Amino acid sequence: MQFLRSSLLWASRNQRMERVVRSSRAMRPLVSRFMPGETIDDTMRAVRSLKAEGTPTILTYLGENVATDDAADETVAEYERLFGAVRAEGADAHISIKLTQLGWDLDRSRAFDRVRRLARLAAANGTTLPIDMEYSTYVESTVDAYERLAREFDNVAICLQAYLHRTPADLRRLLAAQPSIRLVKGAYREPDNVALQRRRDVDARYQQLARELLAATKRGSRVFFGTHDLNLVERIRSIAREVGVAESAFEIQMLYGIQDAGRRRLAQEGLRTRVLISYGKAWYPWFMRRLAEKPSNLLLVTRNLFS
Repeated sequence: MQFLRSSLLWASRNQRMERVVRSSRAMRPLVSRFMPGETIDDTMRAVRSLKAEGTPTILTYLGENVATDDAADETVAEYERLFGAVRAEGADAHISIKLTQLGWDLDRSRAFDRVRRLARLAAANGTTLPIDMEYSTYVESTVDAYERLAREFDNVAICLQAYLHRTPADLRRLLAAQPSIRLVKGAYREPDNVALQRRRDVDARYQQLARELLAATKRGSRVFFGTHDLNLVERIRSIAREVGVAESAFEIQMLYGIQDAGRRRLAQEGLRTRVLISYGKAWYPWFMRRLAEKPSNLLLVTRNLFS
């Protein structure tokens, strides 16, 4: 299973594999299991459906490592249109961004100005702007950017990846400022000197960090747990009881189309849940990382590619 996961993560950055997957019409139905479409209209249809059942959302426009300032500015414009659509719908939706889609590889000062612009827009709309985490080479600058933003805005959040060796230290660094943190396991292909490789080690680390985060809610931190692992969710609930934290103090976040039945059951039990919806034309690397989270889905990919 670990080999399959590594292979899928490798494929997420392989241009030849991307051409094969994108050229296969049979793949589109499989992709649509994890994302409602490539446009804001597609996304808002899914938002309305989830809103009807009382489920809030997180929305993100796909795309990383833009190569020009014009592309970064167009990303900002797309997010501005997305904010407008959310406002018109009256939806409870966070808007999540990646720094590299805003020109982080080009000029970080200009990119930070774009991020600040979106944070200001999120504040005006009364919602949260989570900053997603990317490859390990971006972690330090992403944490720095979040710290700068958090001094100016109280509606920004950051994603931390449990599998990175550095994450416990990053968490301790951030906790002093009563942060808003989304904890995930980690979806990128990283070497063993950078990240934990075995699932059981990642799970143990996640629980360790969850305990610290839950305790931090007593001091004003906001906590979001991104996971589809229902056993892990039950462990988080158990830890919350151990540290004396009400379940209303945290939120479970899952991706669109994954563990829907389990998420609905958790919501029925009174747990706060939220669904992350991704959209856009740059879906291939994101899609392959989603498959890597559950490598058994590789069988579905194989069937679709060669049917």
